[in-house]
Amino acid sequence: MQFMQQYAVYIFLTLLICWMLWQRVVAPRLSGVKSLSASTYFAMRNEPHTLVDVRSEGEWAGGHAPDAIHIPLGDIGKRKHEIDANKAVVVICASGNRSAMAATALAKAGLKPVYNFSGGMGAWAGAGLPVRTGKK
Repeated sequence: MQFMQQYAVYIFLTLLICWMLWQRVVAPRLSGVKSLSASTYFAMRNEPHTLVDVRSEGEWAGGHAPDAIHIPLGDIGKRKHEIDANKAVVVICASGNRSAMAATALAKAGLKPVYNFSGGMGAWAGAGLPVRTGKK
């Protein structure tokens, strides 16, 4: 018991890191979600797919992919019917964390194939892919 009290912060941080790794790496792989880099996306961008941005409204307005549909992470379960099940699904957020969670949920809902865009909108813009600002 003394060990737990003395190292509580370290135990908490270890559990937090393990949970983050599970959400970002393990759970998506178990559900069949594949990671997609900006360069790989650039090569497949002309193939039929649906790009889903799961960031907040403010993040979306600050800059998003022109062909993306906006479904915030919290709404993904009730709005998944808006995604074409006959096309590949690419999910993007700011860094890849929220998109990993959304991609996992979509894969578990039966959408296939589902890709998590690695590096988020930073990687998107860094690769020179187009960015549109505003709510549309």
